[in-house]
Amino acid sequence: MGPTAPSTAFKAGEKADDPVAMYLQDVYTIATNLAGLPGMSIPAGFSNGLPVGLQLMGNYFDETRMLDVAHAYQQVTDWHLAMPKGIE
Repeated sequence: MGPTAPSTAFKAGEKADDPVAMYLQDVYTIATNLAGLPGMSIPAGFSNGLPVGLQLMGNYFDETRMLDVAHAYQQVTDWHLAMPKGIE
C-alpha cells in the first residue's frame, strides 16, 4: 500500500499546459508496472476538496487478494461514493 501520486488530483484543466507535471504524477505507479505486479488505485479521501488515491500492489498472480483488500476497504469507507468539491 502507498500513495498513488505525490499530490492530490489537479483541478480540471489546471496542468493542461504542463505535461511534465502531469507525467510526474505517475511516478509512484511506474515501479509496479515495470515489475509486472498487479496494482490498482482506490479512493482514499480528500485534501483541500481534491481526491487522494491509495495504491494497492499485489504479488505476482495474487490479484484475488488485492481485490479482496480493496473490497474490504470499500465496505468500511464511503470514499467511493464521495465527489470532489465543485463537481455535481
